[in-house]
Amino acid sequence: MSLNARKPVLTKSQAACLVALRDRNALKAEIAILTKRDLRRTAAALRVLMRLGLAQQDGANVWHATASGRACRFDIVPDRPRRGSDVPGPGGRRLLEVLDRPMRAREIAEKLEITRQRVHQLVIKLHAQGRVTFADPENPFWMVMRAGDKTPVLSRDEERVLSALPPDYATNATKIRVAARMPDENVQPILERLMASGLVEACGELQGNRLYRITASGLRHSQRGQSVRRAQAPRLPVESDRVHRVLSAIQDSGTSRIRDVTDVLGVPHQSINALMQYLKRKRLVMKTGLEFGAPYALTDEGRAALAEMTRRSAA
Repeated sequence: MSLNARKPVLTKSQAACLVALRDRNALKAEIAILTKRDLRRTAAALRVLMRLGLAQQDGANVWHATASGRACRFDIVPDRPRRGSDVPGPGGRRLLEVLDRPMRAREIAEKLEITRQRVHQLVIKLHAQGRVTFADPENPFWMVMRAGDKTPVLSRDEERVLSALPPDYATNATKIRVAARMPDENVQPILERLMASGLVEACGELQGNRLYRITASGLRHSQRGQSVRRAQAPRLPVESDRVHRVLSAIQDSGTSRIRDVTDVLGVPHQSINALMQYLKRKRLVMKTGLEFGAPYALTDEGRAALAEMTRRSAA
């Protein structure tokens, strides 16, 4: 057929594939997803487009529109109906049964005990039928979900940050950034979004840096990776056993005068006085009043430091 003599007549599927190829070069599976066709119909459409000289495939199996395919105008006719094309087969029904929440293709493959390639085939067909959708259209098999599933899905970067948070202690944004291997300017906005979603909470400061801790909801989140690098604990401003004992004694009583700490720990008054002045400079303790003999209490940083020292000593 001469394309210059008259416009080609394409089926709806053939036209959809050609339009998709005018926008981008793509593999057959990508074209099927873009056009919401199954692989069988997509392959048939591409063969016709190639025969008409409107599309061609390179050595890497990537399809692209030819110069004629980009320039030509065409008429469209309906596709020939295929019996059962809108009904899931046995494999598709099994996949939908296990897809009770957003899942990665590899997880679906493990649950169904089939290959990832077979999962991709089933997912593409179900997508063509409007029964599944994707959290990230650019990476469709990263996270597959039932159509209409309203489960909030984290972005890939949000998932990395949530997964980097340790399960049993708080840490700061710098340690999280290192574990997640992300630029510093990206981590803080993500932490704010995760806090708004109730997956992370702020829990005071340590040495001027805000501390973050994963919540119970964050620990249960299906996207939190189990075998990933966790953020390390922040460096403590003080680490000695004596400091730990002093901070513990103040916390146990709520507030303490220097003589109270001296009596509890059996340490000379002069030593405790010097230590309290040191801890005050470190912003771990503060006086509760202006008078000379006012008792001391832990600051937020003091409580955070004590909690981390206690955790480490028990580990």
